[in-house]
Amino acid sequence: MENQITRKELCDKFGYSLTTISRDLRAMRANNEFKKYIQKTGHRTVRVDLEGYRKFLDFKEQQYKKAL
Repeated sequence: MENQITRKELCDKFGYSLTTISRDLRAMRANNEFKKYIQKTGHRTVRVDLEGYRKFLDFKEQQYKKAL
């Protein structure tokens, strides 16, 4: 997990709001497959593996398509 970025950097990179990123991170922590991509280093400091977040977005899209 060498490509870790902050929540704010995720907002800038993907164009999502901080609320959306926080909601996604909450869902990632609840999923055993994706919680390994999140590293909490302080009270408010969270680092996220960029590739892991992309995998989560793909997973989320697949779940959405299944629900249709």
